[in-house]
Amino acid sequence: MILPAKAMATQELTVKRKPSENTLQVQASSPVALGVRIPTVALHMMELFDTTVEQLYSIFTVKDLTNKKIVMKWRCKNCALYVKEHYATVALNFVPTLGQTELQLDCKGVPVCKEENMKFCWQKQHFEEIKGLLQLTPLNG
Repeated sequence: MILPAKAMATQELTVKRKPSENTLQVQASSPVALGVRIPTVALHMMELFDTTVEQLYSIFTVKDLTNKKIVMKWRCKNCALYVKEHYATVALNFVPTLGQTELQLDCKGVPVCKEENMKFCWQKQHFEEIKGLLQLTPLNG
């Protein structure tokens, strides 16, 4: 994966003067993308929650439940190996099961050296926190 740099290189201008005229023609060449190569990996995680799809979905967004899926750009803001412009793509799929909801997390673009940290982060800081919230807060009302 090649990540975009903070800015695109400036366009190079080519100036041509027609021999018989005093006017100039200016043509802009295509911008050159600058970037940094970071080895990345995709990961897949699943977790069961003792709640309905609608209740679990509402923890992540206030939007109406339409397709039981949320796709977002995500980055670790405290991680030095995430370049400022680099975001992983996270897809959350909400799958109803008997009396529970299976949350399937698919993530692409995670720096290889941060794969285990990201799994730990989602497990401890998101999944376990949500389970605690569901135990403390009745989301029915």
